[in-house]
Amino acid sequence: MLDSIFNNEWMTLIALCVSLFGFAELGYRIGLGLHRTKDDARRSQIGGVQGAALGLLGLLLGFTFSMAANRYDTRREMVLKEANSIGTTWLRADLLPEGHRMAVKALLRDYVDVRIQYGAQSRDPAMLAEGLRRSADLETQLWSRATAAAAYAPTPITATFISALNDMIDTDSERIAAMRNKIPSGVWILLTVVASFGCFVSTYGSGAQGARSAFTSLLLPALIIVVVMLIFDLAHSRQGLIGVSQQPMLDLKASISTPPSK
Repeated sequence: MLDSIFNNEWMTLIALCVSLFGFAELGYRIGLGLHRTKDDARRSQIGGVQGAALGLLGLLLGFTFSMAANRYDTRREMVLKEANSIGTTWLRADLLPEGHRMAVKALLRDYVDVRIQYGAQSRDPAMLAEGLRRSADLETQLWSRATAAAAYAPTPITATFISALNDMIDTDSERIAAMRNKIPSGVWILLTVVASFGCFVSTYGSGAQGARSAFTSLLLPALIIVVVMLIFDLAHSRQGLIGVSQQPMLDLKASISTPPSK
């Protein structure tokens, strides 16, 4: 249940809005009760608790942002690595015997098309599953061609192509693993709890003073939500406004689609 909430952009946004604004309002109303009792001793303790809560929140935001940024950088690097591995396989396909060369290159063109389409449409789980299935099928066909070429011409030159193809398949697995590497739900829960408590303490202080503050009631929760959603976009680069560029794969497609100059 929690995994489904913190893996969906809109559900995460709704959960944050309800939690942060709800606790902000609750803190203000409870703080009004303290204001009516005129308990100065308790009111003097609010500032220290508020500073500690917001400091802890800042620490958690920085920690979570670092986790998300590292995952985003890994996904971006994997696109370039995969494009390079496919490009190397494409070049080494020229070393294959004539009967296998063109068939392998045709499969590699299809493979690049699938990878680009999969990258663009992977927000749809059904399309993502289809893209993974088609990629695996093309890899199987390529490996069958490689084994046939090795049987026909068991030379070190053919072995260099097989090595490049093996690296390409391994890179595909690494890219899928990077895509599935999410921030644990426990981190999101802890961040939400601390953010809610920070909003609660801030508005509690306002209520204890008998004066509602637009900053603590509205701006602070809204600012925290914006920052958390930015972190979410980085951690889930296939859902929000921040995506991983497929330009290396597009450049590769253009290069292998261009006929050789005479």
